[in-house]
Amino acid sequence: MARLAQIAKRTSIGVMIALATALCMIAAPAMAAGRDQGLLEIRIKDHREAIGDFAQFDINIDKISVSPKPGMMFWQTGWKDLTPSRATVDLTRHIGTNTARVFHAAVAAGAFDAFHLKLKSINAVLKKNRRAASVKNSLGPVKLSFEVPSQGETLLILDLVVSDFSDHPPRGYELAFNGYELYVNGKLIEKIPPG
Repeated sequence: MARLAQIAKRTSIGVMIALATALCMIAAPAMAAGRDQGLLEIRIKDHREAIGDFAQFDINIDKISVSPKPGMMFWQTGWKDLTPSRATVDLTRHIGTNTARVFHAAVAAGAFDAFHLKLKSINAVLKKNRRAASVKNSLGPVKLSFEVPSQGETLLILDLVVSDFSDHPPRGYELAFNGYELYVNGKLIEKIPPG
């Protein structure tokens, strides 16, 4: 009888250890996921060129996509879509150092090698005649290596530019990418164009 009690005690201890191990295995990835995130903030502004021709220049953002840098899990690469926190931005109000925050959230920490600001539409009104103007969207994917550190913050400021090519018919106004500023944990890492 004592032998049977000893076996039962060992078995219950073994079951408890197995349950504790299983719980740790389930909880560890969830806890690690919280630690393996960083904050990504994306802002946009307009470079001073032809934006002065417009009374209003609304860009309607569809989504922001980032491309993780291929690594050990190269089969899981592809664009990751981020939902903008602000869908419409009037670029006439965000010139020079005045930026508009379009994304701010925790994302999986890691290295990225490109981004794409995808627009639904551009609604522009000229100052001189208060009429709608046609603007070509020349924004496309941009190769840019950046990292979102675990428990850190990454700020990407995109500098857009509206150019007037009306002196080269049939071209007119175009919206394009002019440059960027990249900050990690408050430190300027890169600025293109420099200045």
